[in-house]
Amino acid sequence: MARFRSRRSSATGDKSGHLLTTREAFRVLRSNLLVAISELANPIVVVTSAYAGEGKTASCTNLAESLATAGQRVVLVDLDLRHPDSHRQIGAHNDVGVTDVLFDRHPLKECVQYIELPAAEDAGAPASMYFLGTGPQVSNPTELLAGPRTGWLLESLAAQADIVLLDTPPVLPVADTLVIGRLAAGAVLVVEARTPTPAAKRAKDALTRNQTRLLGVVLNRFEAKYARYGYGDADGSGYGYGFGYGFGYGSQRSSSEGNGSGPDKPSE
Repeated sequence: MARFRSRRSSATGDKSGHLLTTREAFRVLRSNLLVAISELANPIVVVTSAYAGEGKTASCTNLAESLATAGQRVVLVDLDLRHPDSHRQIGAHNDVGVTDVLFDRHPLKECVQYIELPAAEDAGAPASMYFLGTGPQVSNPTELLAGPRTGWLLESLAAQADIVLLDTPPVLPVADTLVIGRLAAGAVLVVEARTPTPAAKRAKDALTRNQTRLLGVVLNRFEAKYARYGYGDADGSGYGYGFGYGFGYGSQRSSSEGNGSGPDKPSE
């Protein structure tokens, strides 16, 4: 098992307030997620979005680190076999991973990485978590994830962890997350503030139709100064959370929504 120290570090100066605000937002998200799954036997949670570019990977990795600093045994798994990025966010490698395990090229224990997290200014001793990257890309990710070894892989990880977080592809462009969601306790849907309401609702409906429980919603990059709940930075951006407050989005709609043409993918 490879050992890595996360490249993230506690910041000083102008960035310290931003990081503290972000950490507090993820503490709230962490607490609500733990309540949501406390009565569920399966500790596997999907983190996804409607489209690419909504912040699901950053939300998933930050949530994993927040859970780890709270003493949870966390395994972060990158299941976005098409566009892997979790390893870059936490300073790990992606040389071997999920695809190697599913194709039986390497045993699971050789693919899991041990990640040491730096101690934050407002936290105690350094924490750690485990990470499983995607491994080499494949030509048929949906079919590979739909195979029986995926269930075995996730069950093996869940047996050794308090929570397993899955960074999965966006729901609307590809079917990968719908396949994975059936194996999880539920999903957290990350919604970027510019995402049209119908698109977010289609993503939610797609998950629930495919027997994936919606555990909560994270509203990302919203105007925090206008929000009743959530945490924001000095520039007005921030995180909101939907755990315990139901599924709902603002009333703003794009110009394409009234003519049946459907919303466009939000700009990156």
